[in-house]
Amino acid sequence: MISARQLRRVLVVTPALAAGCYGFSGGGGLPSHVRTAFVEPVENQTTRFGLSEVLTEQLLEATQSRLGLRLAAEQEADVIVRASIQRYSDDAVSFGAREGVGAEVFTRRVTIGARVEILDLVRREILWESSSVAGVGEYEPNTETEDEGTAVALENLVQKIVDGAQSQW
Repeated sequence: MISARQLRRVLVVTPALAAGCYGFSGGGGLPSHVRTAFVEPVENQTTRFGLSEVLTEQLLEATQSRLGLRLAAEQEADVIVRASIQRYSDDAVSFGAREGVGAEVFTRRVTIGARVEILDLVRREILWESSSVAGVGEYEPNTETEDEGTAVALENLVQKIVDGAQSQW
């Protein structure tokens, strides 16, 4: 008979193994001719300062570590990764009445929406695109900052871009 502790180990290890197997199959799921990438600097069409630099850095890192591609100059790359931040919001999602006047906010949600294209320069086609991929990060304003929510939203956005790119092959 399997103990509760052993069952927990299986439930924790199995998804990790499955994710590892998926990530290594076929070079991260990209077409076999795709080995190098150029990541364009991300455009920021919002008023939130600094998002484009952070997202560009995260896409550079994810292109190498999660998609398994080498970075190259634009004229030498097999693909171009192009992104534009279209939307940034920080909204209250959980709140309650406060004694007297007003409300107390318990949870806030940062949402970052982007348009993304991955262009195959060898075959001259769009490998993957989304006009509305979004990352979300929640934080508790009493103990955390908007920047922490923004960091989580950016991480989630990059993961969705990687997942979208890998899902096409």
